[in-house]
Amino acid sequence: MEISMFGPLLVRDGERVLGPRDLGGVKPRHVLELLLLARGHRVWTDMMATALWSESKEPRNVVATINTYVCVLRHSMFDDQAQARRVIVTEPGAYRIALEEVDLDLDRFDNLVLRAERAPRQERLELLTAAVGLSSGPLLEDARYDEWAQEDRLVYEDRTTRAHLNLALDWLVEGERTACLRHAELALRRDRYSEEAYRLVMLANHGLGRQDAVRRAMGRCRDLLSRELGVACDPETERLLNAINVHTPESDIIQAFYPTALTGPVTAGVLDVA
Repeated sequence: MEISMFGPLLVRDGERVLGPRDLGGVKPRHVLELLLLARGHRVWTDMMATALWSESKEPRNVVATINTYVCVLRHSMFDDQAQARRVIVTEPGAYRIALEEVDLDLDRFDNLVLRAERAPRQERLELLTAAVGLSSGPLLEDARYDEWAQEDRLVYEDRTTRAHLNLALDWLVEGERTACLRHAELALRRDRYSEEAYRLVMLANHGLGRQDAVRRAMGRCRDLLSRELGVACDPETERLLNAINVHTPESDIIQAFYPTALTGPVTAGVLDVA
């Protein structure tokens, strides 16, 4: 069974595909999402109750209600109820997902980016391209307004942004400025305050001979940071613009600003979270 958590929740079992509306209702779907976010660890029923209801709206018998949701979920997902109990496992006072029974896109994403951190550049490009291909949408898109999903969503937004930034830099070193520009702009879609992404946009346009685009990118960066955050650009960003303005060769700029990029591994771990 394959389960996708990037974008809308999707469950694939052979030719059978279940979307967010096919899981027995909103609360059973939330139960599944909570179990998936726990990545195989137990989720206690009182923790589920905190996520599913405010105190004023809790049902009289919380445990019985959650048990009912799990039953509905199992019958919605599986024709074979023995398989259902193997995948959604009942523990004393808790439930968990048996990860050995499930192919989860988050696990594949994490595996790809971990392998990429020590891989040679060409292999790293392939691994990170596969990773960002998995993360085409926000984590659990249908639960975007639910507080319990926010921390995990931010973690994977950060990891995906970092993957795009690392791809942009690697493509720049490979001389593929258009690919660099595309991934830098994709990083900005996820984190519009990323000065690193703006710097890579500027470098890619510099390599493409688009000096007007370099200046526009710097203007976008300055205006956004000043208007919305009340801060100036980082001195490193201003220094990069100065190097471009005096026609410093692209390879010299890369060497100065990304000294390990030409010989070393990716500049920062994709799974690093501040």
